[in-house]
Amino acid sequence: MASSFTRQRGYVLHRGPSPIDGKPIVVIAVVKSANRKTGNMIQVFILCDDLSPLLAIDLGHDASICGDCPHRKQADGSRSCYVNIGQSVMSVWKAYKAGRYKELWTNEELEHVVSGRGIRWGAYGDPACIPHKLVNWLNKHADNHTGYTHQWREQFASPFKGVFMASCDGFTDYCDAMVSGWKSFTVTPKGYKPSGIKQCPATVVDSKAQCVTCSLCSGDKANVYVEAHGSGAKYVTNLA
Repeated sequence: MASSFTRQRGYVLHRGPSPIDGKPIVVIAVVKSANRKTGNMIQVFILCDDLSPLLAIDLGHDASICGDCPHRKQADGSRSCYVNIGQSVMSVWKAYKAGRYKELWTNEELEHVVSGRGIRWGAYGDPACIPHKLVNWLNKHADNHTGYTHQWREQFASPFKGVFMASCDGFTDYCDAMVSGWKSFTVTPKGYKPSGIKQCPATVVDSKAQCVTCSLCSGDKANVYVEAHGSGAKYVTNLA
């Protein structure tokens, strides 16, 4: 039985209306990952169910899964999101449309899959769009998890306080999140190192730290910051 579980590439965890705008979304868990920073965590993607990720971005329909995140594509064409849509996200989308992810699963199967593993909620998309009962149930059986939401000011995200980190863009967001009782994960411009907040260990020079063995971003441990990185880092210049 166990061997049949491990042969799965991934699972469709949820389909339903986005809590942001009611449009259809799909939640997919990819079982294996070669991501150097996170380590081999289960990677959970939140996608528009009826549009490819690239088209959703071009049309602005990624608001269904990202809300008002400031790192989405702007009117001038700039996009500071660190996620490379053309690689991992599109690969997941194509595999989903090709039927390569298991649609029907048992609780026993998913318990086996997540047992001893870490879960990265929101490899793409905002994890507050996922039903919190599903998140809490899988976290209960996993070793650890990470998750970051830009929707922390919204009422529908409130059940995730203490579960996900509030994604913050600058000092005002950081202060508001603290007052609201959220632990924060703040993106800062390159070279800006705020005091009194822990730097993400995986971003320290020569560090071998990985999210899979770190518990700082479990939503209830610490306030963390990371310098802007990836192809969109050049757009993050005035968030401090």
